[in-house]
Amino acid sequence: MAGFRDPTQPPAEKNPKLSATPTTIAALGEDLLLDIFLRLPSLATLVRAALTCPAWRRAVASSSTFRRRFRELHPAPLLGIVAKPLRDALPAFTPAQRRDGDVLAAIRGGDFAFTSLLDPDGGACDAPLSWEIHDCRDGYLLLLNWDAKLLAVFNPLARRCTEYINMPFDTSTPAGEKERPVSLDVHLITSDEDPMEFNLVWLIYEKSRVQVTVFASNTGSWCFLPWVGVAERAPQHDADKHWLCSGMQVDGILYWPFKNREHMLKLDTETMEFSVSELPPYLKGQQDCKFFIGETKGREPCIVYCTGLNICVLKRKTDDGGVERWVLDGTVHYEKKLRLVAIWDGFVYYVTSEMVLLLCLETMKIENLFPRSFRAHHLYPYIMAWPPSLVGNFRSFAVIQDNARNQ
Repeated sequence: MAGFRDPTQPPAEKNPKLSATPTTIAALGEDLLLDIFLRLPSLATLVRAALTCPAWRRAVASSSTFRRRFRELHPAPLLGIVAKPLRDALPAFTPAQRRDGDVLAAIRGGDFAFTSLLDPDGGACDAPLSWEIHDCRDGYLLLLNWDAKLLAVFNPLARRCTEYINMPFDTSTPAGEKERPVSLDVHLITSDEDPMEFNLVWLIYEKSRVQVTVFASNTGSWCFLPWVGVAERAPQHDADKHWLCSGMQVDGILYWPFKNREHMLKLDTETMEFSVSELPPYLKGQQDCKFFIGETKGREPCIVYCTGLNICVLKRKTDDGGVERWVLDGTVHYEKKLRLVAIWDGFVYYVTSEMVLLLCLETMKIENLFPRSFRAHHLYPYIMAWPPSLVGNFRSFAVIQDNARNQ
């Protein structure tokens, strides 16, 4: 009979291949695990996978090499557009229409209704609803409330990490007092290496000199730096005290174009040193020409501007004489009038009256993203940033990691 075994005989030895303990994903080494993670489709998917267990989070957070390689392979996803309100209200968020379950989960899990600003236990529970957006980068929004004299650094994906900061000065001018310096704008400076810390840089200027005051999150205080004269400023030819335009930030450098479109004020936020450079010939004197300074995907500086129905891109090139100059690198025609919104990681964001669009600087191709459902004048792309929980050993994740080691 099939299957009959003599009970007086010892049982046959088991096949060692069949009796071996099966390998599970938890037993994978860090190198192999990170190699698998590199093949995940997006940052949102990586975040969900890495936070599955402390060991996986630790493997991702401890490797700056992995972080750099993943960013090179997978551009951070656009989660949506944040619009500055036209009236006293909270900022408005319109999600990007992506059919990506992990991206949609990130949006659903975030506070993109900005309800944290209404928290009665928060630092701005009595502040009027007049929050203006002044910057948006690396997952953080910099909001300003003139009525409450407060700034807020808010991460919708972190929810409880809102930090409220008092303004460094009184912007009102008392009766009988001379005009105060012009308070132009404030910028958020973040760090890849320490995402829990940030600086704020606020520019103030008079007729022919400038000054910045800097807030450091690690000290919780403002520091006023000395006034710096600007020789290129010529008040005898331009009597308007408002002689600078709003600033732009690229790779730690802040740029403020002169309103006469002749020069550009620059501030290196590492050294806090000012300098002035001439605008490219393509932009000189073009006071009605809106332009943005940004970076290509290879981190090369670029300038993008619109003229008529054309989108023009300037890049730095070295000529035959070894001199580096701004040159016209490419032009794209579009059938409708476009308005520049931002440049980020080699992509230019535009809006028309009906649509939000994207221009890839590498291919110079324009893509329709999603219909425009708002009429605000100031729009900010909200791009998912590498979360602080996956860089180093921060906050509650430090407790998780330490507990795992002690078990």
